[in-house]
Amino acid sequence: MFIKETMVDFPKNYKIIVFLLGLLLIFNLFVWFFIFDGGRQAAELDFLNVGQGDASLISFPQSGKILVDAGPDRSILKSLGKVQKFFDKNIDVLILSHANLDHYAGFFEVLKHYEPRIFAYNGFDTQNQTFQNLLNLLEERKVVVVRLLAGDKIRIGRDVFKIISPSAGFNQKDLNKSSLAFQLNINNFKILFLGDAEADFIERIGDDLKSDILKVSHHGSKSGTDEILINLIAPKIALIGVGKNNPFHHPAEAVLDLLKNAGIDIFRTDEKGTIRIIFDEDLRIKTFF
Repeated sequence: MFIKETMVDFPKNYKIIVFLLGLLLIFNLFVWFFIFDGGRQAAELDFLNVGQGDASLISFPQSGKILVDAGPDRSILKSLGKVQKFFDKNIDVLILSHANLDHYAGFFEVLKHYEPRIFAYNGFDTQNQTFQNLLNLLEERKVVVVRLLAGDKIRIGRDVFKIISPSAGFNQKDLNKSSLAFQLNINNFKILFLGDAEADFIERIGDDLKSDILKVSHHGSKSGTDEILINLIAPKIALIGVGKNNPFHHPAEAVLDLLKNAGIDIFRTDEKGTIRIIFDEDLRIKTFF
């Protein structure tokens, strides 16, 4: 049996037609991607794996994104790249807990790739030139700088940031104690961020600290967590931002034992990578490196 070969004459501009059809296909895929992605209605907290440091991205459906701390270096970009879509460069607000490098150095990298509108911190400046450089860069980028203190509240729809420390008259010489501590209420779940504040200092605040989730203070150091504080907070989940084999031996075994004995689920970035918490009717947790 013979097969007759047929030669088809394509129009001279067929390459242009194929190219345009390709663009149309890509555009169609993007449209459907936005449709499906846009159906997600639950707020999310990504507790980012940035090594020996802290960084958290809080995403509110149709209400923007807030980055709390940015870790010690450019590893923040890699972590953000894993939790955000390739074309998503939106971060609306930056919040700094306190002016230690392992919490703010990554903001330099963030400002190269994102265009936040607001930078919020405790207002306690250090004489460290690196931190002054950050403030200068924020001014150059026309980012509005806001000071937050105990009693301030930020409302995002029904969700609320409640600042619990430091107070207006606090002595700013101790950077850790001056940490911007706040409780975030999302979909009736409470998350407590303590920066690097010491346990005995937080215990004296007097606010209702009970929370479902605790961002453990100072990477799990002994000074940041004790039994009294755990009883006041009564969390179900503890998040610890810490680097593998770090020279500070964080988190302390005593703190881990305290959390375990209290029946609290522990999630560490050195063991789990980035930890995503989805605030649906029930909390859902995903982990990934």
